[in-house]
Amino acid sequence: MIYLQNQKYKEWEEEKHDDGWLTFFTPTFNRAYFLLRLYDMLVAQTNNHFVWLLVSDGSTDDTKEIADKLLVRDDFPMMFIYKENGGKHSAFKVALDNTITEYFICMDDDDLYQSDAVETFLSEWRRIEEEGKTDEIGAIRTLAQRKDGSYASNVPVKLGERHDCTTLVRTYVEDVYQENWTCYRTAALKTIELFPEGYWLQEQHSFFLESIWQGRFARKYKCRYYNVSVRQYTDDADVSLMRATKSRKHYQNMFINEKMVLDEQLDYIKRDFRLLLTKVVLVGILRAKLNIKFSDLLKNTNSKLLKMLYCILLPICMISPNPRIN
Repeated sequence: MIYLQNQKYKEWEEEKHDDGWLTFFTPTFNRAYFLLRLYDMLVAQTNNHFVWLLVSDGSTDDTKEIADKLLVRDDFPMMFIYKENGGKHSAFKVALDNTITEYFICMDDDDLYQSDAVETFLSEWRRIEEEGKTDEIGAIRTLAQRKDGSYASNVPVKLGERHDCTTLVRTYVEDVYQENWTCYRTAALKTIELFPEGYWLQEQHSFFLESIWQGRFARKYKCRYYNVSVRQYTDDADVSLMRATKSRKHYQNMFINEKMVLDEQLDYIKRDFRLLLTKVVLVGILRAKLNIKFSDLLKNTNSKLLKMLYCILLPICMISPNPRIN
């Protein structure tokens, strides 16, 4: 692993300006062409109480060369880390391990960010502290906009509204689905085992759904859902997981992720029996297409309810023509 810091980072670290500061963490893989634009958006921030932590997850393009040039510019504290490719979750773990600021945000390299992003988050954290809710609220989640200015939300958005609840309640009880941008309290995030070790099929798993570790976070902390937008996100064109031919590795990750969500969030998922059946069928279809032994699925499932449903729905899962796996 390679660690590089600019002069401003070294001075900032010596002065221990960690409280009231946030770390923007950017994972990147062969997308050096986005980095200059992202850097300029950071330079434009109206509040400079931030650190940029850029993690290259095994990039083979000119990411390192671009990072070297940005480090020389020295406009704000910056650290560049190069690591072997291991997936976004491994870059996330490395970044979190190297974060010493009070707050932590994942900043994707291909999105657009407003100049008041830092000030928006830090001022809301001050508000939470004044409300005496620091211990119960572990994250702030703001809205994200599409390119056309609309909000990615399945419910009407009332700008400026605040609502405190866990992501599990938000998703499964309130039935709200939104594209958010999340700023975590670093100390809270570090109390959670975000990415476990020693689980079934771990050696075949290279990508964690964010909903998995966010669900773990929700067992301990609420989020402040704050209806403002300081991010415009890039919407991938093909969001369907069951249409189109994708690699076997893709569906292995999908199978492991979906099963993990079922196992860990069953108490909420079973509130909606249709949702429960949909997820069980999805796991069952993927198991069949990947030629994973049914007995192994049952052996690695603790819930009696899930075992029963896997058995009942087995015939349906076996006859599904999709997905098409290479």
